[in-house]
Amino acid sequence: MGIVDDRIAGARRRIRTCYGLVVAENGFDLLWPFAVGLAIDGLIDDRWAGVAVFVVLSLAHTATGYVRQRYQSRTFNPLSADIAADIVAQQRATGVDTASVSGRTELAAEYVGFLDEDVPVAITAAFTIVGSLIMLFLYDPLLGLAAAAVGLPVFVVNRRLMTRSEGVYRDLNDLAEVEVDVIGRGDRTESRRHFRIVGRRWVRLSDTEAASWGIVEVVAVALWVFTLVRVTTGTVDVGEVIATIAYVAFYTAGFDEVPGVLQRLTRLRDIKRRLDDPTDPSDPAGPAGPEIDSSAGP
Repeated sequence: MGIVDDRIAGARRRIRTCYGLVVAENGFDLLWPFAVGLAIDGLIDDRWAGVAVFVVLSLAHTATGYVRQRYQSRTFNPLSADIAADIVAQQRATGVDTASVSGRTELAAEYVGFLDEDVPVAITAAFTIVGSLIMLFLYDPLLGLAAAAVGLPVFVVNRRLMTRSEGVYRDLNDLAEVEVDVIGRGDRTESRRHFRIVGRRWVRLSDTEAASWGIVEVVAVALWVFTLVRVTTGTVDVGEVIATIAYVAFYTAGFDEVPGVLQRLTRLRDIKRRLDDPTDPSDPAGPAGPEIDSSAGP
């Protein structure tokens, strides 16, 4: 096991508790449209039981979110500090130069940031997509089937996004490790070249994500049209219509979170490999990073 694995293993119980609270918070979120629909239908019939359910659910969600935020900040901030300190001690002892160590401490902070921020976002996206799909099947099986069919092209698009991002993130991590040296030399031409390469790499990632997002949005429009037709056909309760629309909104909103999480996960793989390797990797492209095609950016 490497430095990262050792420290995460030591904090595993606290991390699991954090993620457990995230799951509970998202569970309350998932039930919110159901509670709203229940309250509306109840009030139309002059019944307040649905409102009581809504209030209890909302307060439980608020309390869980409050506890989760406080516990999470007290778990991941010390973990980031411990990993960074271990990396400095180990890699300086094995002769890794200061610039690379500095770059790797930044990468370590990003790694812990993924655990702190992106894993909860991934959990939320999973709850939003899978949970909303289940609820749609319960409200309208045909609509649930249509939503599931929409999920297939979304999966294919995001898989392609993850594959295309892998090489770009590897370049960005190479550039991060030599950035301190570039800044230290203070050469304007070299610095400009370095940061322009970094900028073009981010543009490439942004373009890929934008293309994926556009395809997903077009698919989502088709689902929305089908939803509007379904909820206005036949006799339906007002609360049920509102809940159904809310679950479709949750479902499609979950797709927006997936590209960012997948891109960060792609970079995370390369970061972990670097943090666990105490040797100083060679950089055949030189201190300014890999060359870039003129067609890679504007």
